[in-house]
Amino acid sequence: MILVTGLIRTDPETFPALLARLKSLCEPSRAEDGCLFYHMGVDDEASCAIMAMEGWRDRAALDAHLALPAIAGLLAEFGGRYTVDVSIHSVEASEKFML
Repeated sequence: MILVTGLIRTDPETFPALLARLKSLCEPSRAEDGCLFYHMGVDDEASCAIMAMEGWRDRAALDAHLALPAIAGLLAEFGGRYTVDVSIHSVEASEKFML
């Protein structure tokens, strides 16, 4: 399983539009082959921070997701239309256990 976490910060003027755009991707992304979970939410409204949490079956599923026009287009807009500071990380998890 591939886990993806992200912290996305923008300015107050573009925050509502960016949050809506990110949330609009959740349902279609969850329907993709290999998507285990896909969530976007407000981490800290005062600092215009959005938290992303995704889980993918494998790297091939994540790569297919990233290649979709809606996702590639959004990523291309970071730093352009949306003034953002983005920190996105992925890690491969080989075992799953309950805490």
